[in-house]
Amino acid sequence: PMMRVLVIQLKRIGDLLLTTPLLSVLREQVPDIHLTLAIDAATSPLAPAIDADRVLVFQRGLAGLSFWRAIAAERFDLVLDVTGNDRSALVAALSKARKRVTWQRFQKRPFRKLVYTDFVDSSVRDRHTADHHTDLLRALDIHVEGVPTELRLPANAVEEAASVLKDLPPRFAVVHPGTARAEKFWLPERWSEVIRFLEEEMGLSVVVTGSNAPMEREHLAAIAAHRPIRSLAGKLSLLGTAALIQRATVVCSVDSAPVHLADALGTPVVALFGPTNPFHWRPRRSRSIVVRSAGAGPIRPKDPGSPMSEISTDLVRDAVKQLLSGSR
Repeated sequence: PMMRVLVIQLKRIGDLLLTTPLLSVLREQVPDIHLTLAIDAATSPLAPAIDADRVLVFQRGLAGLSFWRAIAAERFDLVLDVTGNDRSALVAALSKARKRVTWQRFQKRPFRKLVYTDFVDSSVRDRHTADHHTDLLRALDIHVEGVPTELRLPANAVEEAASVLKDLPPRFAVVHPGTARAEKFWLPERWSEVIRFLEEEMGLSVVVTGSNAPMEREHLAAIAAHRPIRSLAGKLSLLGTAALIQRATVVCSVDSAPVHLADALGTPVVALFGPTNPFHWRPRRSRSIVVRSAGAGPIRPKDPGSPMSEISTDLVRDAVKQLLSGSR
């Protein structure tokens, strides 16, 4: 008989990308599965690239009524709640599934013992986020480690990127300086120097990606004040950007969604981490290098963050050279 499974991931784009290992393991190990994914409206642009049979999108206000109706109407056998907040608990309760699973650390919150049937002990501090998510499968006696993130780009995303790619040579770099958090911005003059290095020393064309957010646009303008840039900020959809990244020779980005996109698509990526600990969010394929002010050495769960200004251009240049020399 078909097993109807609901996975609840109502957090941000990076969290959703790092939930794809959980989905791929379910698909592999549970025969005759029908997989429903509940996500937040903010992450819905990613949905067409994720392997789910059905995606339910939570929206606030009256627009969200259809989401709640769909949850209540479906007959789920299993719910895996990787979000663990009050809203996801309400989704789990409304699902009426026979088996409802979340994290042990939420057990003491109000009503959780009434909502969930199983609690899985997994340390959010001591595990990479993707491994933390797949740990939830212990409730099904499935134990896995280091499962890579995965995306399957739809044809319209590939077509969208093709309109940009026709103007680019085969070898090009994507630089992504922007993020929603100002403390994760690197210095504009250092980005300018890295772009010069990519173009003049590595022989790559460079395109800069980003959003239309005012803070990001200001940051890109500051970079352009040091050196002219080819900016696609606000001109490509999320999956159009992913399709561009898939064809890139290398990606250089601060800790933001493009790092996870590049990792999922197997594109070499240099990821700059400052205030956030890369232990939990780093790209994990072999074609990636994490650059942080602490330099090389083991990345540990308790490592403190540090200002982005402590990352030198030399560290980024060396990482690019190492990645593209085939030494990794």
